[in-house]
Amino acid sequence: MKHSPRAPLLDPAQIGKSVRTTVEAFLHNVQSTLEPEFPERIGKLAVNLALWGSKMNLTAHPEEPDEIAFHVIDSLMPVVLGSDKSIILSGEFAQGRRILDLGSGAGFPGLVLAAATPAQFTLVESRRKRASFLQVVVAEMELKNAAIEDRRAEDIGLASQYDLVTARAFGDAEVFFALASKGLRLGGLAMLYANPSQRASLKKCQIIEYSVRHHTQNIQRILALCRQLVEDPRAQN
Repeated sequence: MKHSPRAPLLDPAQIGKSVRTTVEAFLHNVQSTLEPEFPERIGKLAVNLALWGSKMNLTAHPEEPDEIAFHVIDSLMPVVLGSDKSIILSGEFAQGRRILDLGSGAGFPGLVLAAATPAQFTLVESRRKRASFLQVVVAEMELKNAAIEDRRAEDIGLASQYDLVTARAFGDAEVFFALASKGLRLGGLAMLYANPSQRASLKKCQIIEYSVRHHTQNIQRILALCRQLVEDPRAQN
C-alpha cells in the first residue's frame, strides 16, 4: 500500500510568520487598540514555541501555526471582546495596572496580554524549565512590562497588591479563586479562562461567553470574573 508523503514541517520562522498573519487577520475584524508592537511580538513568541515547544512539552502541537494562533487569540479575548460583553474589564489593562498571571506555562495568557497592553505583569511559573523559557521570550519580545517569578504562587508573598489576577488552563477553579483572593486589592478582579463544562463550579462569578475558531470549528469558551469585595485577611499571612 502506498502512503501519501507527509508535508514537510515548517521551520520556526515560517511558523512565526504564519501565526502573525492569522492573528492580524483576526484583529482586522474586531475593534481593539493594542500596542503597536503586538504583531511583531506574537511572531517572536510563535518562533520560540516552534523551537522549544515539543522539547519542553510547552503546549500541544507547537509545530502547527493554527494551534499556536488559537492559543494566542483565546488569550487575547479579554481585550478584544465588544464593550457589550466586556464592560467589567474596561480599564483593567491600562497603564499603571498590576496584573498577576498564575501558572503561566507557555505564556498563555500572560505573555500575550503583556504584548498587547501597557499594564504591568507578573507571570508565575513554578516549573524551572518553563520559567526559563518565559524569561528568554520576554527578552526576545522586548517586553518591559513583564516579570517572571519561578516559584509557586503561595511562595511569592501575595499581599493584596494586584488589580487583576488571571489564569488559563489552571485546572481547579476553587484553588484559583482562593489564590487570587490573597493577591487582589480591594475591588480587584479575578479572571479565569474556562470551558462551558466548568460553569456549575462558577456560580458566584460573572460569566462572559465567547468562541474562538479552531481549525474548522468554533470552540465555545467562557471568562469567569469575580470581584474582590472585601479584604482577604489571609493576604497578610
